Amino acid sequence: MVVASLAVYLIPASANAHTALLGIGGFWSGVAHLLTSPDELLLLLGLAIWTSFQDVRLDARVIGASLFAVLVGVWIGTGILAGTQLNLVPAGAVLMTVVGLAGAVRLRMGAAPVISLALATGLACGAASADAVSDLSVALFSLGGSVAAASVLSYALLAARCFESEWGGIARRAGASWIAAIGLMMLAFSVSGHAGRG
Repeated sequence: MVVASLAVYLIPASANAHTALLGIGGFWSGVAHLLTSPDELLLLLGLAIWTSFQDVRLDARVIGASLFAVLVGVWIGTGILAGTQLNLVPAGAVLMTVVGLAGAVRLRMGAAPVISLALATGLACGAASADAVSDLSVALFSLGGSVAAASVLSYALLAARCFESEWGGIARRAGASWIAAIGLMMLAFSVSGHAGRG
């Protein structure tokens, strides 16, 4: 009898994406969503690695641009793109590949291209997060996501800047090449129609 009554809990409820995040509020849901999205984390880590090869004075501008872009991206995703079945996986995969390759080859550029790519990265992360907003406050969710993105970039840049030695540069370039490879795999799966199928 006990086993039968416990078996009732094994019956699956309706599957709603991000249901577990509803109980912690909009701000913390925005933080948790970004921190539990491996593709968004890798994209931000790739951006941080590439930025670490640039002038150190660019760090704060990249972090600020990403914070602003994630904030705007969530609003765009919940407003303009709401209800559309827009697949942002290929765009994120292309960005991941670009920042990964740029970091792997240690591409040094001026402020405008790096900040532009930071803005594109933030917009992609924010718009991709918009489907998790559901019944939450868009303002709080977008603020949480943007703070999480800025935190990830800040800590990743801080860690990358600690490895300025020659072997540290090699390690960062190797990590960036892995991020580029993952981006290429994600792009291949997303355009081939096999993404999400076991």
